[in-house]
Amino acid sequence: MASPDERLTAKLEQLPISDDAPMCSLLRTTLLKHAQHGSDITEPTVLGLLAITGALEERLTRLEAMIQPVSTTT
Repeated sequence: MASPDERLTAKLEQLPISDDAPMCSLLRTTLLKHAQHGSDITEPTVLGLLAITGALEERLTRLEAMIQPVSTTT
């Protein structure tokens, strides 16, 4: 039977994070390091934080694409 730290580490490693989400990837890497070293991180907090960060990053990416000036050729 896996320990809580092992289960958390496995879940963090399996989270789908797109290549367009560098902040989420960095956050996951940091949290994995903490979990692997036995730091007290509760699973719901970690997964919730990743979900929120992912949603915010996706929205920011879309917003940036919308407000970038349209290139004009003269």
